Amino acid sequence: MKMNISLLWMAAICLLISGCSNYRELNELGVIIAMGVDQNDDPKQPYRVTYQVINPSGLSQTSTTGGQGLAVINYTVTGKTFLETLGKSASVIPRENNTTHLSLIIIGEKLARNDLDLIFDGLDRGKYSRVSIPIFIARGKTAKDVLGVIEPLENTPGKNIISTTQNNQKLYGSSSEVLAYEIISSLLSEGKDASLPGISISNASQKGKQTGNLETTNPTTIKVKGLAIFRKGKLVRWLDGETARAAQFVTSKVKNTPVVLPCERGNVTINTIGVKSKMLTEIHHEKPVIHTNINVMGELLETSCELNLSDPRVLKEFEKKMVKEIKKQINRTISITQKEKSDIFGFGDALSRTNPVYWRQNKKNWDNLYSDAQISLKVNVEIINSGLLMEPYEPK
Repeated sequence: MKMNISLLWMAAICLLISGCSNYRELNELGVIIAMGVDQNDDPKQPYRVTYQVINPSGLSQTSTTGGQGLAVINYTVTGKTFLETLGKSASVIPRENNTTHLSLIIIGEKLARNDLDLIFDGLDRGKYSRVSIPIFIARGKTAKDVLGVIEPLENTPGKNIISTTQNNQKLYGSSSEVLAYEIISSLLSEGKDASLPGISISNASQKGKQTGNLETTNPTTIKVKGLAIFRKGKLVRWLDGETARAAQFVTSKVKNTPVVLPCERGNVTINTIGVKSKMLTEIHHEKPVIHTNINVMGELLETSCELNLSDPRVLKEFEKKMVKEIKKQINRTISITQKEKSDIFGFGDALSRTNPVYWRQNKKNWDNLYSDAQISLKVNVEIINSGLLMEPYEPK
C-alpha cells in the first residue's frame, strides 16, 4: 500500500515538472507581432527584415516598474534568406524570439516586383510555419517605413492595418484581408494569380516616427491603398478605386459598398448589401469562353434628384442603370488583367474543373489564352429598399 502511494506521488511530481518545462516569463520573451520584408541593396544579403516586438511596459499607461515607452520596438537585420534573418535577429533582440503571436507580414513593393516565391517557401515549411496571417504590400514605401509609423489611435501599426483593411472591406470593398495560405495556393496554382492589398503612408513626415505624431490633429497615418496584381509571383500592376473594387465584385468579396448613379440635376447613391458571383466556363472553337454571373442586392440610401420613390418603375430604372455601371467597371478591370496576363480571379482554376482534358493540354499556355479569352458578363441587380422617405428634400 505504501509503495502504491509513493508511486502516485512520484507520478504527480513528474506531471507537474513536465507541465512547466517550457514555461517562460513574459519579460523573458521577445514577442514578435509583425514582420516587414524588404529587398536589401547588398546582393550578398538580399533580404532586410524588420521585426516588430512588443514592449510590455509600453502597452499600459502605468507600469509597476516605472518603465514607460512605446508599445512596440523595431529591430532590423539582413540575411541571405528570409529565415536566416530570424536566426540572426537573436543578436539584436535581447529576449528569446517568439513568433506565436505574429499578426501580419508586410512586403516592400521593390521586393514584390522581383519574386514572392522564396519568402513563402520559408513560411510554408518547418516549425516556423505560419500560414494563417494576413499579407500586405507596402506601396511606394518600404515595409520598414510602414512599421515605423507611431499610430495615434491604435497601440501598434499592425493592429491599425488589419482594422483599416477590415473596415474597407465592410464599407467600400476595394480591398480585403488575404491570408498567407491563400497566396501560397495562388503561387502554386497554374490557373490563378495572386493579388494582395496595398498599404501606404498618408501625410508622411519625420514626425510620424516620433511621439510627436500623437500630439497633432493631422498625424501621419497608415492607409489602405489599392490592390496589387501579380503574374507568376511578380507584382505587375496596381488597381485603384473602382477597378480594385470591381475585382472584389467578381470574387464575391464585396460586402457593403456605395454605387453612385447620375440622375437629372443630381446623383443617387445605392448601397449593396449582398453580392454573389458564379463562374462557368466552356470551350468554343478551341478557345475558352468564361461566363461570370453576378447577383447584387441593394438599397437606395441617398438622392439629390426629384424622384417619386413610391413608383416601382423608378427603382426598376435605377436597377438598369446600376447593372450598366457595374458591368462597365468590371469589364474595365478584366480588360486590365487580360492585358497584364494576370488571372487574379481564378478563371483558369474554374476551367480546370469543368474542362479537365482541355486544361491538361493547354495549362502551360494559360496566360496567353486568358489574355484573348472571351468574357461573358451577366449582372442582375435588385433594389429592395428605398428608405423611409418617399420624396427627396426639395432644394431651396
